[in-house]
Amino acid sequence: MSLNYDKKDCFVVDGKLALPYSYFAGRVGSKFITTIRDQKKIMGVKCPKCNKVYVPPKQVCEKDFTDIRDNWVDLGNEGTVTNFTVVRYNDKHLPRKAPFIMALIKLDGADSPFMHILEEVEPSEVKIGMRVEAVFAKQPTNTILDIDHFKPGKPGKVEVRDRSESASSGPRTGSAPQPKKQAGGRGDMSQKVIITAALTGAATMKNQNENVPYEPEDFAKEAEKCYKAGAAMVHVHARESSGFATHDHARIKATHDAIKDKCPDLIVNLSSAVGMGKTAEQRISQIVAIKPEMASLNTNTMNFSIIDRKTGKIFIDFVFENTFTMLQDFGKAMEENGVKPEIEVYDMGGLDNWMLIAKQGIFSAPYNFNFVWGVAGGQSFRAESFIALKNAIPDQANFTTCGVGIDQFPAITQSCLLGGHMRVGLEDNIRVPTGELAKGSYEQVEWAVRIAEALGRVPATPDEAREVMGLNKK
Repeated sequence: MSLNYDKKDCFVVDGKLALPYSYFAGRVGSKFITTIRDQKKIMGVKCPKCNKVYVPPKQVCEKDFTDIRDNWVDLGNEGTVTNFTVVRYNDKHLPRKAPFIMALIKLDGADSPFMHILEEVEPSEVKIGMRVEAVFAKQPTNTILDIDHFKPGKPGKVEVRDRSESASSGPRTGSAPQPKKQAGGRGDMSQKVIITAALTGAATMKNQNENVPYEPEDFAKEAEKCYKAGAAMVHVHARESSGFATHDHARIKATHDAIKDKCPDLIVNLSSAVGMGKTAEQRISQIVAIKPEMASLNTNTMNFSIIDRKTGKIFIDFVFENTFTMLQDFGKAMEENGVKPEIEVYDMGGLDNWMLIAKQGIFSAPYNFNFVWGVAGGQSFRAESFIALKNAIPDQANFTTCGVGIDQFPAITQSCLLGGHMRVGLEDNIRVPTGELAKGSYEQVEWAVRIAEALGRVPATPDEAREVMGLNKK
């Protein structure tokens, strides 16, 4: 039997059904809410096995199913905005009248963000990475709104854990699997990310950022800060006391050894580009003499200049020579002396150059590529160019990336998203994403850690990085 209705007689009634209800918040939830209400404290629970800290708290660790209901930790009332949105419609079930800001806030010491109201700031002024602090309700509500809202806090250093712990995957032991090569889209986000800090470069000077190290002991102090912030490796261009780049073996060795004495676990990657106008012998001999775990291997002969990006005015005009013979001879010297090459790729032509010389069988897998963006003479960062390079590298290859100036943070974010690794540091950029001068390369490492964790990735320890890149610890 079918029923036929005249559409003119049909109409739709819009409405909402209110269902008042009560529920027990549970043992863990009850303590969380009552502690906020009565003590003005925000508590989380910590898993004793993997060290992950949950807020709001959970009864069982979602990673290893450990009962964590009694392992409470005080998280204070400050944190960082990891994401936010502006609510622009009104509804009686919402906690505020529109417009208002809802933010994901990761408290210092916590591994999971939670959502709450952000006030005392205009939406246009909110930024990811903004420091905030809790404002507690004057009158109890017996809900999460006993934290009335968060407000902008004082700028501060990102909380960084001891390197023996992993924020979201437990003690850093065991291996970090080699990244899988994937075409195009999102990479394997379960792989740990290797963060490198390039401490100086050959050209960044103290008159640009006073935190650029020149002396070996200053390199060592900065390297240790980077390690504690989450870096597994530092890339080093040694300097004279005057600040100029040097090819002097004794000075380079003193810088290398100072870093290793201060931070024995850290990987030191020495540059084979030791200043303008140096001969091939001057560039490779210091690598052979010192034998670091890793060294840069450049693939392009190219313009390598300093040019005003706004006006096009040329300040320094230089041709960076890297002939096929140099690529061959430097590669052989590194491999024969137990130094793993980091293959510096400034464009697709550089990758093709390396692929051609690699047919000789000089290089041992895994191959480690660094995609370089923003050099005046190389290519500017473009997302589609990055994907093209990633898809062109051979099997058994890893990739990291660095970008000069404003290319730095977009490039490392894309690399992390595609399953690759990240390089930051004052060699490439003297500022942090807020536009302020970086307090050191370590502060950029902290930003890289934030980006990685926001994308669901965990920084690799030096030993995990060694396993991924095929290095032998020295």
